[in-house]
Amino acid sequence: MKEKYYYQAKERILRNREIYRLHAVEGMRSTAIAEKVGISLRGVYRAFAIFERENPLEVEAMKKQGKSVTPEDYQKLLEEISSLKKDLSQERLRADFYEEMVAFGKEVYGIDLKKAGTK
Repeated sequence: MKEKYYYQAKERILRNREIYRLHAVEGMRSTAIAEKVGISLRGVYRAFAIFERENPLEVEAMKKQGKSVTPEDYQKLLEEISSLKKDLSQERLRADFYEEMVAFGKEVYGIDLKKAGTK
């Protein structure tokens, strides 16, 4: 009896994976999936929810796999990278300036500004 339930559960998990794969990777509409698999539209949405809840890492992988990178996406990524590089260089300059300010304060006034605020 336990074997029967085990195999039914395993079959349900595989069916949910296939339903989600058809949606995320192949880009099929829910109605087409329902017709192909032979279940109701409500069953398709239930399979989506169950699979997303039980397999979050696999869902993320399928979502990434399903998207094809277009030239516009690539251009947006390049712009984001250049923006992040610019921000990083500004933060490095700010950190260097802070270090120089602390060193100058220690030389001129004899105050260690790194330790001055903590007690």
